[in-house]
Amino acid sequence: MMKVKLQHLRFFVAVYEERSITAAAKRVNATQSGVSIQIRDFEAILGLKLFERTSSGVVPTKAGNQIFRRAARVLLEVGGLEEDVALHSGKLLGTVRAGIMPTFARSVLGPVLTRFAQENPLVDVKVTEGYSLMLTEMVVHGELDFAVVPGGGVPVGARSTYIDTDMEVLVMRRQSDHSESKIIDLASAPPLKLLLPGPGNARRSKIDDYLVDFCSSKHVVMELDSMLTTLDMIGKGEWSSVLPGALCIRDIHNPEVSLHPIVDPTLTVEYLLIEPASKASSAVVRLFAQTLSDEISLACRNCRDHFNMPLNHDRSEA
Repeated sequence: MMKVKLQHLRFFVAVYEERSITAAAKRVNATQSGVSIQIRDFEAILGLKLFERTSSGVVPTKAGNQIFRRAARVLLEVGGLEEDVALHSGKLLGTVRAGIMPTFARSVLGPVLTRFAQENPLVDVKVTEGYSLMLTEMVVHGELDFAVVPGGGVPVGARSTYIDTDMEVLVMRRQSDHSESKIIDLASAPPLKLLLPGPGNARRSKIDDYLVDFCSSKHVVMELDSMLTTLDMIGKGEWSSVLPGALCIRDIHNPEVSLHPIVDPTLTVEYLLIEPASKASSAVVRLFAQTLSDEISLACRNCRDHFNMPLNHDRSEA
């Protein structure tokens, strides 16, 4: 076992997560033959077959699944050690590649970017906006350092940390005849025309379940994966939507918008910080992720406080 090198672990984890020698080689900046040789060498050292080779890629064996969990933890700790050394050297610079949902692009991102840029002028921040499925895949494939997404299944190759719990809110344009005042919540509302995100958004399945299980009316649903267009159509008055409170917090005192927290029962969404399972975050990535997470938690608390709806959101790393 003393012959095992970190390169063996890095190449093995890349192949395991990508399920492809070709994709793994691109990820670790090596040749396909070089990756194949390292995997064969690693298997010989362990005396175990880690992958079944197929025409479409590779499939981990049971032994491969077990080795992956340990290999990912080793690489995570080694990466953490490297970052600790860099941090103590006093060099706070580098690049952050973050993925966020449109929810936060409209609400919390601006203040975070402004403050972070002022305090860390040597750090480059690159932000990708998208829905949970796309962002999670980008984290797993090493294209993002982290992403903030709604709670759901965490895929192989990723780890998650709970940030906070948000409320879902029924959002509509305030009518001049005050007809929306008759609406208490989504469960008891008359038939509405609702704009909802597509299945690539982790929030959608919970909203669908709520519409089926608790709503007395059958609502018309249109799928729309554009937050700007959703808000524009709400503003025209014909359509409504179910949106996270963190996005709506800026509209709480907007006289043109009517907000109704979804209660009886309360519909919530948990926010998770998704990171690569086997890669330790750099000091600048950790700092930006913490700054963003703190701002998200503040928005969630402000929304819950406004609607006087405390939630038990004490969670830990997943």
